[in-house]
Amino acid sequence: KKKKKHVRGKNEDFFFFFWMKESCALSEVRIILIGGRWSGKSSSGNTILRRERFECEGKGEVDGRQVTVIDTPGWWKNSSQCTEDMDQEIVRGLSLCPSGAHAVLLVVPLDVRFTDSQWRAVEEHMSLFDATVWKHTLVVFTYGDMLADKSIEEHIENERYPLQWLVDKCENKYHVLNNTKKKDTSQITELFEKIEEMVAENSGRLFCPDMSDIHRRVEEKFRRREIKQVLKQRLEQEYRRRELELLTGFKQTLISLQTEMKQKSLSEYYALMGVINALFLSNMNILILIFRIDG
Repeated sequence: KKKKKHVRGKNEDFFFFFWMKESCALSEVRIILIGGRWSGKSSSGNTILRRERFECEGKGEVDGRQVTVIDTPGWWKNSSQCTEDMDQEIVRGLSLCPSGAHAVLLVVPLDVRFTDSQWRAVEEHMSLFDATVWKHTLVVFTYGDMLADKSIEEHIENERYPLQWLVDKCENKYHVLNNTKKKDTSQITELFEKIEEMVAENSGRLFCPDMSDIHRRVEEKFRRREIKQVLKQRLEQEYRRRELELLTGFKQTLISLQTEMKQKSLSEYYALMGVINALFLSNMNILILIFRIDG
């Protein structure tokens, strides 16, 4: 007789998750910091490791755990300013964790609004990794003192769509750091608890992407940008050529009509003026259309 497949009930789910969480009490934690320039990434690394400064990679013991923090180069708020070398440097940070990272901490400062351009920069850089990166990503809000008496939940709710999208994309995983209070160790203890919970939810799996795929995505990104730039230049050249043709043709027509006007009556004069105005508007509309195509 075929045995029925056992399906866990709610209580069993609770105890299974509790067991997974306990089994993921980590003796070693590897963290990758990513984010924009001046977001507070390096300060966050210092706060996590409880030291003054480190360059690209820092190690230390925190709350009985061996902790490795990789600080990647920050990207510009305007993603068009980012170069291929800069993106490759960010990717190189992943190679410093060959056995995988327990957490990717995406650093977002609270001292400025999370704008559309920052949103595009985050989306563009996160797309370099595979889609599983979001399951291993936790948003770290820096400049926590800027919240004052407001909770982070209130801040997220009051912000525009881009920040809400980011928090949703990370499955509501976030943490607030106040890097001016490095002696407040409770904020780091809580951060590690959230990382362990995230690892448990991922069944102990780490973020370990295929590096060759990531390098290929970086190359494709900048190849697309080059193609787009070439197309834009060609459109601009075509726009200038057609603009010159239209204006030259309009000028010749205007001279011809002015010559005719000298030989016409007043009523015919007004009729010709209507033709001139119509021609002018027609030429302007064509130029506007070309401009829109160019844009």
